[in-house]
Amino acid sequence: MKMKTKIAIACDDIGFERKEAIKRYLEEEKQAEVVFDPVKTPQDGVNTFASLADEMAELIQKDACRLGIYICGTGIGFTCQANKHWGIRAVAVTNPYSAKRARLSNNAQIIGLGCRVNDLEYTKMIVDAWYDNSFDFASARENSKKNLLEAERSDNALLTRPSFVAWNMGFKPDTDNPGTR
Repeated sequence: MKMKTKIAIACDDIGFERKEAIKRYLEEEKQAEVVFDPVKTPQDGVNTFASLADEMAELIQKDACRLGIYICGTGIGFTCQANKHWGIRAVAVTNPYSAKRARLSNNAQIIGLGCRVNDLEYTKMIVDAWYDNSFDFASARENSKKNLLEAERSDNALLTRPSFVAWNMGFKPDTDNPGTR
């Protein structure tokens, strides 16, 4: 039996209702296990995107989950903050094709979604395109794999790798638990 995919989800006050709908969609339609959902009321999300991005990035680094979704007006500010963390690749996406390519070309762990950009049904299509298209080192384009290695070199040169990082952050094939996340 395949393990449930563990995922983090967060939002600001603007994205709260959409976050709740996408969380239900992930749990009920995708059989995902939401392991991080700190925003329980719209007020919990006010002025918190930077701290929530830091928390989500650290959860991914510690291998509590390998995927995360953030929902606000645009998804931009959160992903900017998340990308400051070693090994994190976060992308604000507005359409299914970009979401699919974020995963297949860049092995992006986090997507930022804008509830002021797309309606709920289109947002589900974006989530599907990203969530359902896991990066596979065996079939990925050689250029994508080379770019991931270059991204790791860049992170090593410009950022400090925290001592608590518990996996290879998707820069290389996962040899300990392939296909379980």
